[in-house]
Amino acid sequence: MGVHDYRCSVCGPPTTYACGEKTGEECEEEGMGDDEAILDLFFFAADEAPEDADAFEAARGRARRTRTQPFGYDWGEWEFVPSLNYRQLLMDDDDATGVWRIEPFDEDESDGNPVSLEIPEDERVWVVNYCSKCHPLFAEGKPPQDEPCLEYLRAVAENLELDFDDVKGRADKPGFIATVRERVARRRPVSR
Repeated sequence: MGVHDYRCSVCGPPTTYACGEKTGEECEEEGMGDDEAILDLFFFAADEAPEDADAFEAARGRARRTRTQPFGYDWGEWEFVPSLNYRQLLMDDDDATGVWRIEPFDEDESDGNPVSLEIPEDERVWVVNYCSKCHPLFAEGKPPQDEPCLEYLRAVAENLELDFDDVKGRADKPGFIATVRERVARRRPVSR
């Protein structure tokens, strides 16, 4: 288990890049991992909860309530805090998109501890997972502090299966970012 053992719903496994755009050098991947995750939590009535990630986007408006919550990584516990028990929840066949549901804890089948979220018995929780870089840029729509690197945007395009052929430089980035924001909006909490 390591800090890179989760998937961002936008960029996939979080990766850092050494950007060479300003100096004319090639951008290179530096490493994997992110010490933070930002989650959009959707609380559904158990009988109205979507059954799989494909049904989630259509069902998100039926959520009783939503919450956005940051999580930090505790290297001593080897876990995200508050505990999400990522060993049980993520990086399996059902987490190809960074959208997943929290299963009820089963002591006989679960690895680790129960999640530390209060979940009433009559509710089910679905989660949209973001790394700390993607949530502000794409989910919140904030202007970036630093211009996003082309290699980072290429990873986003690859993860979301978007066309990236026309993104060649700085002038093409805003249009691509707008396209990603439209895609991400399908998984954001619905305003009421």
